[in-house]
Amino acid sequence: MRTRLASFSDGSEIVQSSSYRKLPKPAGYTFQNRFVGDHLLYGTGSGWGEPESRRHSSLFVVDWAGSETHQLSLVHGVDRIEQMGDDAVVIGTDGRDLCLSSIRLDESPAIADIFRRKEASQGELRSHGFFYKPEDSDSGTLGLPISVPGRAGYRHLFESSAAILFLRNEGLHFEEAGELAARSDGAVDDACRASCVDWYGNARPLFVRGRVLALLGYEIVEGTLDDGRMRELRRVSYAPRRADITRGDN
Repeated sequence: MRTRLASFSDGSEIVQSSSYRKLPKPAGYTFQNRFVGDHLLYGTGSGWGEPESRRHSSLFVVDWAGSETHQLSLVHGVDRIEQMGDDAVVIGTDGRDLCLSSIRLDESPAIADIFRRKEASQGELRSHGFFYKPEDSDSGTLGLPISVPGRAGYRHLFESSAAILFLRNEGLHFEEAGELAARSDGAVDDACRASCVDWYGNARPLFVRGRVLALLGYEIVEGTLDDGRMRELRRVSYAPRRADITRGDN
């Protein structure tokens, strides 16, 4: 539905049928949609459920101010749609691998490139898990939490991410920059006193004043890009230490 702001009232009036526009319905149940500039993108994927083995999926791109609707064929489901400069990236699983498709948004929207991370899944499905840092209109760096393959989407509420994946975008072509990984072997369950994955999603990339950081559970890991490759600089852990109680002789 598209209508003028001046037409909003106390709710007693009925929106005219001419304000509505019928759009194609995608197959599937877990619906994702996102406005990027003058376009609406939508499709379906696995979402918070078990990963679906999808080799063919439809992404619909709508010129919401005009009349054109385009249907693009993806090799994976649609679990996340994000803005990347003036264009977009669609992220989803084919049942085993994590795939990222860059989408060129112009008069004839098209898939520009596909990056496949073998045997991985999204580590965080909520919106703050993804971050894109533009350098100019055609290039930038994105970060995305990843986890083990075949993990159901809802597991991000209980299990931490394994790493933050970083990709370089150059004219909608992806180049892998590397990962900043978690070291969860020494973590202690503190019953959500210091950190809790289901509170706020404790995995996210951070680009702060020229620095690259990865929040991974109790850890903050700093990295730097050298010749297009991510290198770890340092890390700090806020995990509570295990208390050892000793009993003295009386």
